[in-house]
Amino acid sequence: METHVTLPKWLDDYIFNELGAKYCRSNSDMTVIDWDKSDMLNYLGTYFPRSYAEACCILGDYLEADNCLIRGKEAISLFDFGCGTGGEIVGIVSQLKKHNERLKEVHVHALDGNHDALRLCESVLNTFSQKSGIDIKISPIAYTIEDFYDMSVLNKVLQNEYDVIISFKAICEFVTKERFEKDNAYGHIIKTLLPKLKQKGIMLLVDVTSYNDVTKEWLPKMMDAGIKNNPCRIVHKNEGYNQPLYITHSHKASDVSKVAWRIITH
Repeated sequence: METHVTLPKWLDDYIFNELGAKYCRSNSDMTVIDWDKSDMLNYLGTYFPRSYAEACCILGDYLEADNCLIRGKEAISLFDFGCGTGGEIVGIVSQLKKHNERLKEVHVHALDGNHDALRLCESVLNTFSQKSGIDIKISPIAYTIEDFYDMSVLNKVLQNEYDVIISFKAICEFVTKERFEKDNAYGHIIKTLLPKLKQKGIMLLVDVTSYNDVTKEWLPKMMDAGIKNNPCRIVHKNEGYNQPLYITHSHKASDVSKVAWRIITH
């Protein structure tokens, strides 16, 4: 598995020079939904590249072993739960195109409760569409999820046929804020989103590997417990709970991101 990625020069130039992203590492628990535009530019320069690398490494490794998900397809549908500024979407689409030259269109539904993040995500994806030659049709979903009711409303909004559903380092925020009371947030979100996945589609869950002070549990163990309580199967995963992946860009060489990830399907 490739574990070290370099941010493409055009993307590096775009986020740092044109959008004004800043590299500003923080190890504290994040609740990105509450951040303002200045915070989001710090996020764009720090966590966007990491998400890009995570997506490239993880999906690239999966597609090297099994590309039946995209074989011969000219169009792919994708839903990102908690998209942030969209680093993972660029990484995912890059790998889909790399492993299927026939790919022409990607329909993206990107959900986030932070409007500044969504605007940055849309800007990046529109530029990526021009650079890559892939027609990326993005539908931003500005929606804040506070509790079970909001998830049920979201369930009615989403279409039923996604090839790929992803969530990168977002569910941990729902755990920290106890949005689903004492329920396992991973299990509840999987339960809602799994029926929206095509029969041969995949759901990729990536999250930080920290111990959560609110639930007094390790997040990767909560993720596995949530998966276990749903009618799905794991088709690819990292060994253990803490995989280091590295990204190099103009503001940092070999920046490390430590994550736990699982790819599940029906």
